[in-house]
Amino acid sequence: MAEAQEPVAPDQAADPAAVAFEELRQEVALTRRAVAGLAAERAAIEIPDYSETLGKIVQSSAVTAKNLKALANRPILQVTVQDWADAIVKANTPARHASQNALTNLHGQLSEVADDIAASLRKARTADSQRQWLLWTFGGALLAGVLLGIFAILPLVHAL
Repeated sequence: MAEAQEPVAPDQAADPAAVAFEELRQEVALTRRAVAGLAAERAAIEIPDYSETLGKIVQSSAVTAKNLKALANRPILQVTVQDWADAIVKANTPARHASQNALTNLHGQLSEVADDIAASLRKARTADSQRQWLLWTFGGALLAGVLLGIFAILPLVHAL
């Protein structure tokens, strides 16, 4: 290749076309050296061999596709939202019935307890009422006995 030459200082006597031609020749020579350097650099670049890595990726993709196909055929993925809702209702029905029965039994027991309490209150009121009647009757009988005794003794006392 041509050696880089120092640009020639234009003489006053030199032809301007020759000077321009010389500058153009130097630029073309510089461009030629640059392109040759780029080609040499490109040839020196080592491109790695990705065939082994690509083979592993293809194998992994095949295994993943196989697993996805097997997973897609699972019955659980074929279930709709309505199927889920029906299954939940079906599973919940015995528990709901058990809760309903427990509430019904509890309601019956509470009714029995309330009836027992009401009966006890009625008995207590009846006993209290009977006690008052006995006291009034005793008081009335006592008063009647005292009055009868007074009226029975009074003629005897006058007779004496």
